[in-house]
Amino acid sequence: MKEMLCIYSSFDTPRLRYALDVVFRHVLQTGYWITPHKETFSRFEGPRLNYSEGPVSGQEVWIPAGPLLRKTCIRPQGIKVENREGLPAFFFQPCPGADFDFDLLSLVFFMASRYEEYLPARRDAHGRFPAHESLAFREGFLEIPMVDSWALALAGKLEARFPGFRIERPAFRFLPTFDVDQAWAWRYKPAWLQWAGVLRDVLQGNRRALCRRREVLAGRLDDPFFTFADIEEWHRRPESDPIFFFHLGNYGRFDKSTPHKHPMLCTLISRLAGAHRTGLHPSWRAAGADASLAEEIRRYFHITGAPPIRSRQHFLRLELPRTYRSLLAAGIREDYTMGYADAPGFRAGISGPFPWYDLKAEAATELTIHPFAVMDVTLKEYLALDPEAGLERAAGLLNAVYKVGGVFCTLWHNSSFSGIGNWKPWRGMYMRLKAMAQGEEPILEN
Repeated sequence: MKEMLCIYSSFDTPRLRYALDVVFRHVLQTGYWITPHKETFSRFEGPRLNYSEGPVSGQEVWIPAGPLLRKTCIRPQGIKVENREGLPAFFFQPCPGADFDFDLLSLVFFMASRYEEYLPARRDAHGRFPAHESLAFREGFLEIPMVDSWALALAGKLEARFPGFRIERPAFRFLPTFDVDQAWAWRYKPAWLQWAGVLRDVLQGNRRALCRRREVLAGRLDDPFFTFADIEEWHRRPESDPIFFFHLGNYGRFDKSTPHKHPMLCTLISRLAGAHRTGLHPSWRAAGADASLAEEIRRYFHITGAPPIRSRQHFLRLELPRTYRSLLAAGIREDYTMGYADAPGFRAGISGPFPWYDLKAEAATELTIHPFAVMDVTLKEYLALDPEAGLERAAGLLNAVYKVGGVFCTLWHNSSFSGIGNWKPWRGMYMRLKAMAQGEEPILEN
């Protein structure tokens, strides 16, 4: 039986419990118990962590406690970031004799709860909190899984102070995920959409696309977006089994999926749901309308025979706390939206799954957040990188996750392997990144 960690704190709040759970239950997978009694803490013969304003027994690891985890308000924090032990740190609490000169648990809470996203900030055209508004982007640590890193640093100090205490390091894991916005580029689209596409190709003088469209519709060529057999072949290893998210919304300006009733789409979803983990890809429209979300959930249930427990928002439209409250109320228990469209990195400072904390309700919830580190569209469209530069950037993130034993979650689209236009060389880029993540090729060093 693993030895439990004893933690002393003069206060016990939902914020403190959440920060401790993120560090010890979700990153380090280590049990703990908390006591407000100094005598009980001092008499405990096992590993001890003191989270307070001063030393207790003199034989403990001591994190100085600041005010954030005692409070229930949401206010700007005026954060100053400095380097400590090669990592960014903030919420400084200088206390002579402490093992840290900053409140590590407040740092974890600020990042994992997405505290800053509840404060006034500029949103983009889709209502999203953009990367450049975040502290991590402004201070240059967005591509560091700092919660994982500081958790491991804390584990090291506990093991050094208590030689018989061992914390098992988390194992690296690769998690490839795919958003299916459109399963087919040309097949099974309504006639009016087909003619609109033909007209566009004619006006643009794109004879190659016209010819390819004709061959696909005649059944002589495979549809370029229908790349699922390749994706499944590439991810045959059980430890890298992919997750597919399906768009089942109505047609709209930002929602272009195949009609949800089409038998070929239903067959595809049913087959993939029988072989892999799948989830719902709530439409752009559903992000602001619970009725639309409920309808799309009913469609998923009708096709698969089971309600979705996983989701990722189309266009990554995430508004806290409204989006996550809607998902919970609809029965979703895992969400994979936590990441930025405009920049790669770790939006919550953590690479692996952790529970969502509803900051306005001051309560941890049953919704598990699975953050992703990098998206294909981010590299190619938002950052305008070529495949080689995109691979370098993604490999840097992979390396950072590998070092902390985290989860390297990628977000790709089936359409990105189509070979249409300038997406063609990106297939090879992904294959190399996958090979690195699966240990088949050395990870590029930046």
